[in-house]
Amino acid sequence: MVGDTFSQSLWSAITPPGPDLPALAGEEVADIVLVGAGYLGLNTALTLAAEGVSVVLIEAQEPGFGASGRNTGFVVPTLKKALSPANVVASFGKARGEAFSRMIGGSGERLFSLVQRLGIPDAEQTGWLQPAHSRAALESNRAQVAEWQALGFDVRLLGRGETRAMTGMPGYHGAMYIPTGGQVNPLAYARGLTRACLAAGVRIFARSAVTGIAPAPGGGWRLRSAGGQVTAREVVLTTNAMVGPLCRKVDASIIPTRSFQIATQRFDAEMQARILPARAPVADTRRHLFAARWSPDGRIVGGGLVYPGPGRMARTRRRFERRFARFLPELGAVRAEYAWTGTVSVTLDGLPRLYRLGEGLWAPIACNGRGVALTTAFGHELGRFLAGRTSAEDFVVPITQPDPVPLRAFATLGPYLWLPWSEFRDRIETETPA
Repeated sequence: MVGDTFSQSLWSAITPPGPDLPALAGEEVADIVLVGAGYLGLNTALTLAAEGVSVVLIEAQEPGFGASGRNTGFVVPTLKKALSPANVVASFGKARGEAFSRMIGGSGERLFSLVQRLGIPDAEQTGWLQPAHSRAALESNRAQVAEWQALGFDVRLLGRGETRAMTGMPGYHGAMYIPTGGQVNPLAYARGLTRACLAAGVRIFARSAVTGIAPAPGGGWRLRSAGGQVTAREVVLTTNAMVGPLCRKVDASIIPTRSFQIATQRFDAEMQARILPARAPVADTRRHLFAARWSPDGRIVGGGLVYPGPGRMARTRRRFERRFARFLPELGAVRAEYAWTGTVSVTLDGLPRLYRLGEGLWAPIACNGRGVALTTAFGHELGRFLAGRTSAEDFVVPITQPDPVPLRAFATLGPYLWLPWSEFRDRIETETPA
């Protein structure tokens, strides 16, 4: 059993505190109430407020407490490597699939424009790299680059020399490079969004777990917490992986997956000029991908999956110390000074969706491990939809009912059971460039 590690992350250590927020007490009335103050809830609330909608946002802990404040802070304007624009069109249809892909392709620009306008610190639009560990992976990158370019986005295929120059790592055949990506301090981003929402008139209540949702007399919905209640025309569960018992149907439709991160000791400017000198975060094409970035204070940050069992956090440190030493040998002895974990929501097809649970009761699921850029853009589109600016037919994802994941109790173990096979395949497929 792993205890909560929010306060043990690098981001908690280096990020100034967020606004002091009250707990819900007494009666509140709003047009729309959002449950969950991660990136999705905060961006949806900010868009709704700009549209003149009265919004209450309720958070069980504090804004950014879930995956939004714990991830590695990669800003990735694409989906996972198996999901190209053509795959999305095959799933969503041509019109919706292309609209969704344009939302994803523009998500980096949306995020960095937003943080610049709001003055949120520790945001670097340095691009994002997906290096290829084999010739076959490079060809897959090449195909994706062509699809994104056909949609008009600046996505490039780098050769081996360019990839080495940008990463300081010699073992890759090339890379897909998206200049509009980059990296943020994820907790600073969540807290900056919180301040922006407050300034826009959103009422935010923290430490107020919702204990019940029921139809309100006369229409709409009533939400209860230990200290008060909110009545609203519509309710949106922007909880992603943290929905739990609040809505069993939604919880049964996702696979909550625990991801682990570490931050190393600090390195000097000379090392930072040799390893990842372009400061573009890297997530390669392996099944158990290698991911790394520089933190604002000169640490390498990255992570992945760790097998369940006793001593999991201690094994997290050892596992990723060894992994960083293997992939970045120039660092020398690597020491994990911070280690933490969080949970992401995964859908079977890797795509987001919007569930309609009842009249005026919604649950968007949007993360799948690419949540920083995706939920920023998706929250904006969701806010426009809820404000009546977009019809259901024109919304960027299908509006459906939750479908339970088959054998979900076993599915939650799937990523860990698959890990040994994934790492074996990675080893035999990795090719040293000629």
